[in-house]
Amino acid sequence: MPQIDQAASIYASQLLWLLLVFAVIYVVIGRGMLPKIEGTVQARNDTIAGDLAAAEAARAAAATVEKDYAAEMARAHKAAAEAVATAKAEAVRHTETVLGHAAADTAETLAKAELALANARARALADIEGVAAEAARDIVARLSGAQIGEGEAMAAVRAQLAA
Repeated sequence: MPQIDQAASIYASQLLWLLLVFAVIYVVIGRGMLPKIEGTVQARNDTIAGDLAAAEAARAAAATVEKDYAAEMARAHKAAAEAVATAKAEAVRHTETVLGHAAADTAETLAKAELALANARARALADIEGVAAEAARDIVARLSGAQIGEGEAMAAVRAQLAA
């Protein structure tokens, strides 16, 4: 077979070209492309590290802002609670003042009403005594035919009402 017979004569030249091609590939890839790839990977790693550092700084800043916010909210809640307590105390004082005035007005009105009631009762009692005295005079006049005076009839009625 002629293909096998020529293998020995071209074997050395093929081996040389194989080594030469591998050397060119090594130089082109190893010395030319590999540093660019490593540079890109290093730049990516640097970018990631920078982003992580920026994220950590942002997290720390957010934690500080959150602490400040919590402190401000606590102060605001305290101020609001104090304002509510002050308003409540003022409302209680105002209510007590208004109730005091209302109680005084009510007591005055009640005293006037009691006086008016006592006066009306006295007038009514006087009217009842007058009517009872007149009725007693009429009854005595009809039953016995005797005429009694107004003063005697009034005295008798008052004595009966008192008993």
